Amino acid sequence: MVKLFHEQLSLNITGEMRKTLIFALLMAHSIVGFTQELPDNFSEFTIRSASDNLPISVLTAGTATPPKAVVQLVHGMCEHKERYIAFMQYLTEKGYACVIHDHRGHGESVLFENDLGYFYSGGYRAMVEDVKMVTDYMKKQYPGLKLFLFGHSMGSMVVRSYTKLFDDEIDGLIVCGSPSYSAGSKFGKGIAKRIAKRKGEHFRSAKLQKLSFGSFNKKFPEATSPNAWVCSDKQIVEKYDADSKCNFVFTANGFRNLYELMGDAYSKNNWKTGQPDLPIWFISGQEDPCLISLSKFNKAVKRMRTVGYRNVDAKLYPNMRHEILNEIGKEEVWNDIATKLDSWR
Repeated sequence: MVKLFHEQLSLNITGEMRKTLIFALLMAHSIVGFTQELPDNFSEFTIRSASDNLPISVLTAGTATPPKAVVQLVHGMCEHKERYIAFMQYLTEKGYACVIHDHRGHGESVLFENDLGYFYSGGYRAMVEDVKMVTDYMKKQYPGLKLFLFGHSMGSMVVRSYTKLFDDEIDGLIVCGSPSYSAGSKFGKGIAKRIAKRKGEHFRSAKLQKLSFGSFNKKFPEATSPNAWVCSDKQIVEKYDADSKCNFVFTANGFRNLYELMGDAYSKNNWKTGQPDLPIWFISGQEDPCLISLSKFNKAVKRMRTVGYRNVDAKLYPNMRHEILNEIGKEEVWNDIATKLDSWR
């Protein structure tokens, strides 16, 4: 912890001043956290990342009866674990124990509030390792149970990079709201590197933000929010806009790692494919601009078959945008997911 704070501040401090500052930072870190009241079957705690000792905030949800299996959720870019509480509660009622954590640089997995959108020294690889660490924790809590992995948006790329290395640790994979591969990611990575070199890793670039998301609202001319593409439910968008732990711009460090993550998730290289019969299910909203096109979405699905997986299916939901778990008509999506999980048991 001392080492992390020292590196973060780049200060040469010693003695009582050092102790006082670290205490103050620890207090500040606790204040950054959410105060949302959790349901009785939920527990929140922190574990240290094996990559760099960063505090990773974790949320678990238990079932009233012995669980059927475990569902591990991996959230997307510019959001946090609390946004999944309602869906997790639904899954527990269906008999599934659940877990989700805040990615590094998201929610409560930050040292400073200004670190939102900053991946620290471990980068996207550490983000993948953090997911594995949570998997290991849940397997100790629920030995012998199957574990299904669910990843949304940026999280859908994280879980594919995870599966590349650790497919023997999971029993099914749901890829939700997948951003289709864009050749522009290489260009974006180069820009992010140059910006970080000139202006620092924490710099938040309007240019990178526009490059990544500037076209997403074009499908929705009636949009009154830059985040209208996220969901057709205006209340969801309003809550997103008002949430400081959602409505922020990634740092140059964050964008570079995002583009590198996309490259890794879509690369054909280094897949172990230890479980070729692993069930994999792609789901997205048909109006999600992250698809880019139906052809691009189908290529993402085909890519998993190309690397050796034989049991890969997909479904698109008409009239739904990016966050299908929050969309108008989300009940259909939730029910489909529960049904799919039951079929994998």
